[in-house]
Amino acid sequence: MKTKFNGILTLLLALVVQFTFAQEKQISGTVSDETGPLPGVSIIIKGTTSGSETDFDGLYKIMAKPGDVLVFSYIGMDKKSVTVGISNTINVTLTGGNLLEEVVVVGYGTERKGKVTGSVSVIKAEKIASVPMGSFDQILQGQAPGLYVTAGSGQPGASAKVRIRGSHSINGGNNPLYILDGVPITSGDFAALNPSDFSSVSVLKDAASTAIYGSRGASGVILITTNKGSFNTETVFTYKTQLGFSKRGEAKSGVMNANQKMKFDNILSPGTWSDAEIGDALNNTTDWSDVFFRTGTVKSNEISASGGSETTRFYTGLSYYDQEGIGKRSDLKRFQLRLNLENKASDKVSFGLNTSLGFTKSNFIDSENSISLQNPYAAVYLGSPIDTPYNEDGSYNTGSGKVGANALENLIENTNFQHDLKFVGNVYTQVELVKNITGRVDLGIDYLQRRSVRSSHPDTYYGGTTNPGNEGFYRTDNVYSANINSTSSLRYDNLFNEVHHITATIFTEYSKYHYDDNGYTGYGINPKLVGYPAGITTVTPENGLTPVLRGQNNERGLFSYFTNIKYNFDEKYKLDLTFRRDASSRFSTENKWGTFWAVGAFWDVMEESFMSNSKIINDLKFRVSYGVTGNQAGIGSFQDEGQYGTTDYAGISGIRPISIGNNQLKWEESAKFNTGIDFGLFNNRLNGTFEYYYDVTSDLFISQSLSATSGFNSVDTNAGEMVNKGIDLNINGIILETDDFKMNLFVNLNYNKNEITDLGQVEEFETGTSIIRKGLPLGSHYVVGWAGVNPTNGEPLYLDINQNVTNVFSADNSLAIFGSSEPIYSGSFGTDISYKGFNLSAMFTFAGDYFRFNNQTFFQENPNFNQFNMSTIMSTIWQKPGDITDIQGAQYNREFSSKDIEDASFTRLRNVTLSYTMPKTILDNIGYIDGIRVYVQGQNLATWTNFTGFDPEDDNNIAGYEYPTPKTFTLGVDFKF
Repeated sequence: MKTKFNGILTLLLALVVQFTFAQEKQISGTVSDETGPLPGVSIIIKGTTSGSETDFDGLYKIMAKPGDVLVFSYIGMDKKSVTVGISNTINVTLTGGNLLEEVVVVGYGTERKGKVTGSVSVIKAEKIASVPMGSFDQILQGQAPGLYVTAGSGQPGASAKVRIRGSHSINGGNNPLYILDGVPITSGDFAALNPSDFSSVSVLKDAASTAIYGSRGASGVILITTNKGSFNTETVFTYKTQLGFSKRGEAKSGVMNANQKMKFDNILSPGTWSDAEIGDALNNTTDWSDVFFRTGTVKSNEISASGGSETTRFYTGLSYYDQEGIGKRSDLKRFQLRLNLENKASDKVSFGLNTSLGFTKSNFIDSENSISLQNPYAAVYLGSPIDTPYNEDGSYNTGSGKVGANALENLIENTNFQHDLKFVGNVYTQVELVKNITGRVDLGIDYLQRRSVRSSHPDTYYGGTTNPGNEGFYRTDNVYSANINSTSSLRYDNLFNEVHHITATIFTEYSKYHYDDNGYTGYGINPKLVGYPAGITTVTPENGLTPVLRGQNNERGLFSYFTNIKYNFDEKYKLDLTFRRDASSRFSTENKWGTFWAVGAFWDVMEESFMSNSKIINDLKFRVSYGVTGNQAGIGSFQDEGQYGTTDYAGISGIRPISIGNNQLKWEESAKFNTGIDFGLFNNRLNGTFEYYYDVTSDLFISQSLSATSGFNSVDTNAGEMVNKGIDLNINGIILETDDFKMNLFVNLNYNKNEITDLGQVEEFETGTSIIRKGLPLGSHYVVGWAGVNPTNGEPLYLDINQNVTNVFSADNSLAIFGSSEPIYSGSFGTDISYKGFNLSAMFTFAGDYFRFNNQTFFQENPNFNQFNMSTIMSTIWQKPGDITDIQGAQYNREFSSKDIEDASFTRLRNVTLSYTMPKTILDNIGYIDGIRVYVQGQNLATWTNFTGFDPEDDNNIAGYEYPTPKTFTLGVDFKF
């Protein structure tokens, strides 16, 4: 009986097991490698066509039965097979192989890099994490072809000028759109962000990659993704510390010392100085660069933690950055906190948040890049070497004409600071509504609160010249801005017959921008309350110290709906379609809506059977795209309507129209064509990308002149067309590789030809020393040509409109033959060498065939400004008949001409880093430390250029007295626990 009972029980159990294994259920989990989650991993049920793919977070879901075998595959890594059992969760770690295809962040999603139809460059975290820069955009220099970055200032935390494949607008915005974890952020406000939190930066350049951003994508898009942590991993703590110093780079001041200046003064006015005074000056001269410059410092400390369980992953970091600039009273302090969190509430629902809170404190110099004598870097060049900074009693040697001491006193005794509080965050929820359809909602905000204060002590030279009152001033400005962005989407993703992969997503998006700025300036400052509003003297009819009040408020909105459809056939061919409609509050009802679209395709030749036995070619893909993106930046919120301002007439206050509206104003549009080849040869030891592009921007924003009878000077309108065409090239090569040694070389190159092809009703118009003219590139210099000095009489010679030599200077003879301030080619090259735990990397950046107007030479090679210091070349000034020189006689006026336009082409050793990573065998003996990396690095170590100004790569076409780019050396240590 017992035997029969056991037999029946065994049979029932077998039936239960068989029934259980026959039931299909949802399996979910995470696929990762040693570095974290892997997006784009293919999961197929062996022997079937059913499959799935991991999302950006490495998550997947698939319906399978117990006993089914799931095959996990990812290009460049070993396949892994796992049999489905009782558990509904299967987490997999892929290993082996070299990761040939990286996953990149693209618009509103991710793609395997080898399957991207558009032009996308990826900058990895290790390239930007430890570079000692206060603003991350400056770190992007040389990191990708077609990405041109110029440092506008050496001021700690100053932002850079960034262009993607040239400038695309005359009066509209040329800055790319920046997206941080899905949140659009304001360009230029990057000092509150910590680059060590970034996991990758994607640069989107063509229509296939940017059209999904519609009216904001014409100038390219930069996507920043921050660290997220990993599911099912232990918590990892990282501590990074860095200490360094910076110095002024190679100086090209070429100004006179006291002895030379006295001799020159005697040339212009004999007898000004005696021989004894000139002799004494040999040992008594003031080098104003020693007075205003110092050795700067940089310090940073940061700690982070990341990890996760089966349902939650996180990353959090706290950092402090402190940089003292090479110029006195210039510094940046940053405190920053980040928290990223994601939770899988169930197999179908997940939610998360990404947040960054940063606070910065900055001190600035006054009037940077201007000729203003409050600018200390102007004083370095223009301050007399005969003057001393201090009197014998220690007081400042200030007074009329005392350029150096006046600027020094202003720098030390007066204030100019700014405090920023910046929060960037987004929250999101993602839900699998039904099989293959996922819904997602994102809500993000970029919030900035800024307080700026400038004050002048009443007892200083400049404070004593303040109008009204001549007793100093106190100015404060408060800015509040918020950009709120909400996006909702539905995504369909399915694989048919193991070869047809379709992804279709529809979106709606709403963005609202609010800006509020208010402030005041008060006068008659109490010397005991300098820098405080309480020091302002109350206005009375007798003192006339009327304070100045100011303020503005601005709001604008953008509503959009759009879709993206991707079709991939058997990993060989892919088609990518994008369509977007934007409605902007900046335009009138007639032109409020804009339509933007793109189509892209690629062919992976290596997936073809005829390439299966190729021994030389390992990777070969062809890409092509075309589409239309838009631009609304550069125009105000109410440009379509007439605007009014205040006025006074006969002592009576009132309002009057100040600008005429144009309700026909509409979007700028950029039609972009791109074709590219991705290649890999010799087992991928040589790989790269070659791309050709042709961009046409039409309906340019232009200010058109009006008849005086209209009562207005101009009206903003759409007219004209501009073309950018060129190539992007990236080449990477493994020169030598053994078990312990590896040497890589790389080159990034962009060649961009810009041309204005149409200007509507006009052929040209001038902007300062440049001209906008059909057939010329943007930034073309437009001045009278310089032809030298007449040796007979020292008279300056010029070129007339026919390029014949003349002694008559006339602005009517201005020519546009002196090049453009926009470089034609730019890029970088370098190497990466590793031996066991040591690594040496170096990067050079370059730009060529562009020219800048050197305003310094105009002032320092001009005898009309002899009250200031002069260039040493002025000692060769024409004095008598027969003198052969390029410096005209002192009796003639110095005019703006091509003499001051210089070739600004340069090559710069941007970064050198030497690091050592301690072997794990040593760390295992310690026990609690998982990794140690020690490194030294140098930034901006050397520059080769013929340009004689402060810096050849400044961000404008006229070189003034800028804050020079510093040379920086740092020592850092990274610990991982």
